[in-house]
Amino acid sequence: MYAVAVLDKQALAGFRREHPWLGFPEKVREVSLFFDDNGSPARLTAIEVGADGVDRPADPSAFSTDTVLALIRFAPHGTPMTWESPDEARVWRILERLPTSDEMVLVDETLDASRRALLGEAYELLRQMAVKAYQGLAAAARSPVEVERLGQAARALPASLDEVTEATKPLFLEVDLWRLVAVVRDEASMPVDNEVPMARGLEDLDRLIGDPGKTEGASDALIQTLFDLSPVAFSISTIGKNSSRYVRVNNAYLELVGKTWEEIRGHEMVSAGLVIGNDARERRLAMLDQQGGYSGERAEIRNARGEIVPILISARRLKLAGALYDFEVITDASQI
Repeated sequence: MYAVAVLDKQALAGFRREHPWLGFPEKVREVSLFFDDNGSPARLTAIEVGADGVDRPADPSAFSTDTVLALIRFAPHGTPMTWESPDEARVWRILERLPTSDEMVLVDETLDASRRALLGEAYELLRQMAVKAYQGLAAAARSPVEVERLGQAARALPASLDEVTEATKPLFLEVDLWRLVAVVRDEASMPVDNEVPMARGLEDLDRLIGDPGKTEGASDALIQTLFDLSPVAFSISTIGKNSSRYVRVNNAYLELVGKTWEEIRGHEMVSAGLVIGNDARERRLAMLDQQGGYSGERAEIRNARGEIVPILISARRLKLAGALYDFEVITDASQI
C-alpha cells in the first residue's frame, strides 16, 4: 500500500508558476508521487498529452533531478490517495497465511516446509512482476543498448528465493520491488513464530503424536485438529506415481475438492478422481524425486462435481517417523 499525491492539471499549473526556471513541459498534465510506509518517495509516474491529443504515459527519467526534487516538495499540493498493486496484494495475502506453530503442530520439519513453500510461491509472483516490469521498460526504451541492458537485468533475476542476496538488490530496486522482496526474504530467514511449551509439555506432545504410521486414537484426533486450523489446503500422501495415497488432508483441502475424509482416506490420489494424472503431474513427481520439492507450479484438480479447478501447488518430500511422504501446499488459483 502506498500513499499517493496526485498533481492534476490545476496543481501542475501552480507548480509551473512557482518553478518557471525548470521549464516543466506543458504537455504533462498529471504527476503521481508514491510514498512508502516511512514517508519516503518510492515512485513517480506521469501522464502527457500526445501529438494526437490522446493521453499516454510520460517518461519520468526525462525529468531533471531538480525537477523531481521540486515535485516531491510540491506533493502536499496534490490530491492525497492510496494505491496498492493487485499483484502485490496477492503476495501480502500469502504472507498473512503463513502458518505458525500455534496454528498447526505436526512436525517441525513439516511446519517449516509449509512456510518455505508459501514463501517460494510469494517470491515467484514477485519475480514474475519484476520480469514484466523490465519488459515494460524495454518496450519504452529509446536505444538498442538500453533494451539489451534491461533484457540482461530481467534474465539475471534470481530464479529462487534462496538466491536473493544483497548483490541482487539493485535488480529489484530498479523496478521498485525490493521492499517486498526483502520482506519475503527476511521471513524465510527468521525462525517460525511459536510459543515454546514447558519441557514436560513437549514430552507429552511427543508421546501423543507418536508414529503417524502406527499410532491411532488420541494421536489422530490431536494431529487432525491442529492440522485443520490452517486456512491453507494441505495434503500429505505416500510417494510414487502409482502408489500416491492420501495419508492426511485438512479441512481446507476437503472444502476445495468438495469431499469428506471418509470418501478419500487411504485412496490412490488419481483413481479417487481428484488429482489429474498427466505429463505435468509426472514432471512434478520427477522434481520431488530429483530435487526434493518445487514451488508455485500451476496445476489443476477436479472437485466432487467434476469441475476442473486451477491451482498453484508447492511440495516437499519429507521424512516423518522414518518414512517418506509428499507434503503439498495448494492454493486455489481462481481466487487470486
